[in-house]
Amino acid sequence: MLRKFTKDLGRRYKAGQVHDYPKAAWENIAKSAKAKLDSFSEAIDYNQALQNPLRGPVKVHQRLGSAAR
Repeated sequence: MLRKFTKDLGRRYKAGQVHDYPKAAWENIAKSAKAKLDSFSEAIDYNQALQNPLRGPVKVHQRLGSAAR
């Protein structure tokens, strides 16, 4: 889940930083901050195809026997 910090949160997280953590990690950050997730960060909508360039392009696998190409 890609989110951007809107407020400073301790020494580690600064306003404007963008992090891609799993949902459970974001919930743990909110729990530690004793605040709601939306009070210090905002969700960023992004295209799933624009993934980490180190992983390469998105590979769409065709199921065997499928007529779609």
